[in-house]
Amino acid sequence: MELKGVIKKVQVPTELVKGLVIVEKQDSKDIRLCLDPRNLNKAIKREHHPLPTNEEITTRLTEAKVFSKLEANSGYWQIPLDEDSQLLSTFNTPEGRYCFTRMPFGITSAQEVFHKRIHEAFEDIEGVETDIDDILVWGKNTKEHDERLRKVLNRCRKIKLTLNEKNVISTKTKLPILDTS
Repeated sequence: MELKGVIKKVQVPTELVKGLVIVEKQDSKDIRLCLDPRNLNKAIKREHHPLPTNEEITTRLTEAKVFSKLEANSGYWQIPLDEDSQLLSTFNTPEGRYCFTRMPFGITSAQEVFHKRIHEAFEDIEGVETDIDDILVWGKNTKEHDERLRKVLNRCRKIKLTLNEKNVISTKTKLPILDTS
C-alpha cells in the first residue's frame, strides 16, 4: 500500500492513532485493510448523497438494449485526502505509524463521498448510470452504446479514474445483476 501511494509513514506527533481491522473481501479470498475509525466517524460531517436502488436504475433503462458495466479500480483509494485528514487516519503497525493518503475503507461517509464524485463525473453523459463504483453504459442500439462508452472512457482518462479490467462487462444485451431483459 505504501508503494501504491495509499499510505505513508508518519513522523510527526498526532492526536489520535487508530487501530486496523482486516476484513475478507466478499467475492474472493483477498483481504481488505480497514481503518477502525469509530471515534472519527462520530465527528465526520456526512454529505448525504443518496445512493440509487436497482429499481430506480432499471426504471431509467426502458429503452436500453445494449449494455456495458465498468468498475472503478480500488474505488475509495482514488479519492485523495487533504493533509489534515491524512493525519486523522494515522494507525499503528509493528513497522511504525502510517496514515492514509487516500480515502480508507471504514470511514462512514466513504461510500457516499465516492458515489457522489462518480455520479458528478458522468452525470452529463446520456445513457450512463452510476452505482457506487459501478458505471453502467447503455444505448438503444450498438452505435449509440459505443458512442456513449467512448465518452465514458475518455472521461475516465481525463479525470484519471482507473478501471478494474477483470470486472468489465462489455457490449451485452442483458446484465444479470440488473435483470434488464
